[in-house]
Amino acid sequence: MLRPSRVLRRRRRVTAVVAVLAVTALTTAGTGEWAADRLIRDRIAAAAPGLGADLTVSAEGSALWDLARQQIPRLDLSSDDATLGRLGPVDVRIRLDDVRFGGRATTVDGATAEVTVPLGAVADAVQAAAPSVTVDGATADPQAGTVTVALGFGGAAQLTLRPTVTDGQVVVTAVSAQVLGQALAPERLAALTKGMDQGAGHAYPLGLHATSVQVEVDGLRIELTAGPGTLKRA
Repeated sequence: MLRPSRVLRRRRRVTAVVAVLAVTALTTAGTGEWAADRLIRDRIAAAAPGLGADLTVSAEGSALWDLARQQIPRLDLSSDDATLGRLGPVDVRIRLDDVRFGGRATTVDGATAEVTVPLGAVADAVQAAAPSVTVDGATADPQAGTVTVALGFGGAAQLTLRPTVTDGQVVVTAVSAQVLGQALAPERLAALTKGMDQGAGHAYPLGLHATSVQVEVDGLRIELTAGPGTLKRA
């Protein structure tokens, strides 16, 4: 017959072993989840490098289980340093539906996205298009649907732009320009803004195309969508 002290020690050993096994299982599961999350993120990043280095990918439930099934019902992406044509960095939120992994091919049933373009990104796009001109910030007029960019030191000139959606892309067109209150001649306006359409024609990430653009006080809000497709490495 075992003494009570031996029984107590044996129970303690069993409890300790169970605790170690539980911690090991949890650690292994946690490592597996991290690796699965990383694999999913890397696949998306490889297919859409324009989403930036700060890309965050989150799936409902267990990423490890989703990879085992090779299907994710919904995948949410977010980034605050993405690029959209000539506009960047921009804030983007994307929802991917029915993501399926099959070897090297990753397919998506559809996608929706919302992009927030800060006014600073609009000003930077103008600066990139006209590097010889000093850009001194931008302001928005939601009622008119325009953005005015201040040019020159102290904003001596103002360039008024209107964003629209054309063929699934956001196109920013110069409406008018003034220098010290005087309207700029059409030919000079065209010369000033000739580089602004160079970003047009570049495919948006993940096959997205713009459906609407709205001017708000703090920038642009762009809605995008995509149909079924395959995520290919860029």
